[in-house]
Amino acid sequence: MDDTRRAILRWMTGVMEAKGWSAGGWARLAGVTATNLTRFLRDPVMGSVPSADTLARLARVAGSEPRFLDDHAYAPVSRVPVLTLEQAHIFLDLGSRAGEAFLAGALKDGASSVAMDGRTSRRAFALRILSKSLDAAGVLPRDCVVLEPLDVLTPQTGDVVVTVGEGTICGYRFFPPHLMPVSTDPDCRPTAIDRAQVAGVAVHVVRALRM
Repeated sequence: MDDTRRAILRWMTGVMEAKGWSAGGWARLAGVTATNLTRFLRDPVMGSVPSADTLARLARVAGSEPRFLDDHAYAPVSRVPVLTLEQAHIFLDLGSRAGEAFLAGALKDGASSVAMDGRTSRRAFALRILSKSLDAAGVLPRDCVVLEPLDVLTPQTGDVVVTVGEGTICGYRFFPPHLMPVSTDPDCRPTAIDRAQVAGVAVHVVRALRM
């Protein structure tokens, strides 16, 4: 396979993995024919290379483009498990190595996951926000928030942190000695940090377009 084909293949498969897109879904978003992608993906050595116009349309909706000069342009894609509230409580009670093994086991067992570009630690995990505690700041109920635990990333003033309580998962701004909601819900009130179980510091937010 020549370098041009290799760069296009690396880009296309990386985008689909990171965004969870199928070739057909990506083609529909870009307004191109799906066979322009599938023929090349099925046989990247001999298959027809998508035209410049097709690649431009794909790049426009993907927010990235093939890189032909840099073999190290794309960071490896990793998966971060989306934990349930019960799993989060279990994980937070484990030590570092046991926690890593727990997360790896959750992925192996088929847990829902979020694709990341490799800039997270092996102890990163994700939770779905279950409240309106940050809806006025743009983090909505059912959004999936990727977290680094506190022993990996120390929260700084103003950071978004996520707490796990009895039956709920909430997001707050970190303003010691309190956690501050940014909410349209009048029942969401400031919480003392020492009275909350902070699961981690938010580093990424994912919103499903369809539930």
